[in-house]
Amino acid sequence: MLSLGIDTSCYTTSLVVMDGKNVVYEGRKLLTVKKGTVGLRQADAFFQHVQNLPILYKEMVYKIDVREIDRIVVSDRPRPLEGSYMPVFTAGMRFAEVIGDTLDTQVLYLSHQENHLYATLLEHGVQGNFVGVHISGGTSEILAVDSDLSISIIGETLDLSFGKLIDRLGVYMGLDFPCGQAMDIYTSSEVYPLKMSIKDMSFNISGIENQLKAYYDKEGSIEKVSVTLFRYIGKLLCKVLKKALDETNYDRIIMSGGVSANKLIREEVSSLSDKVLFTSIEYSTDHAVGNAYYGNVVRSSN
Repeated sequence: MLSLGIDTSCYTTSLVVMDGKNVVYEGRKLLTVKKGTVGLRQADAFFQHVQNLPILYKEMVYKIDVREIDRIVVSDRPRPLEGSYMPVFTAGMRFAEVIGDTLDTQVLYLSHQENHLYATLLEHGVQGNFVGVHISGGTSEILAVDSDLSISIIGETLDLSFGKLIDRLGVYMGLDFPCGQAMDIYTSSEVYPLKMSIKDMSFNISGIENQLKAYYDKEGSIEKVSVTLFRYIGKLLCKVLKKALDETNYDRIIMSGGVSANKLIREEVSSLSDKVLFTSIEYSTDHAVGNAYYGNVVRSSN
């Protein structure tokens, strides 16, 4: 029997079907963002998801027998917290519910954050009691995840997410949104000096935006700004994660979210411990594979 995962984040529409731990279909469509802008309004993103979902579903039914889908798991909110809400997830939820009614199939709900974590667990095995890191366009949080995979936030950004900071700087330097991949190509050994603002396991990063914009205005080096930014994020995470490991007494760190795909951030955080686990580059970005895995493997084992 098959499990269908659906995720409608701010910038990607995704459908994934899994048979056990094997992906038998995956379809993703990036949302269109006007050049020179940073992100989309929720209404515009919602509209694009509504257009994309039927296209991906039609493609899917040519590749699998949908009558074998016995479980649908859809992202219903950004994080597993009361009051957590974004309109874009409603598009995926309503689509999932229509398919569920049509196929007489159970529909389950996970947060977008849990979907990211389960994508990592798919690749490394389900192991409770770890420090989770979710760094993306909308979220930058340090998490304590216990043996039943319940999540507690123990650290977070106090202003911008890392993803927003990356995209704001990238667009400022003339790159197309989203900017992370274009900025990930650089390897300069030179970096600008920056100060860190950390309180317990939380942090402020908005001041870094103005500092790096000033450096760019003075020297015009996309490479040096990009490398400085990613090295800074990696080193900041190392400082925060050392505290997280001490306070939780956990020895495993699981990295998730699109920002964690950056090679320099991975290099910095990997130096912290040999028990840092990363999601593959493919599944670090917004993707429904974590939902599909939860439906077909994790839920079935309970």
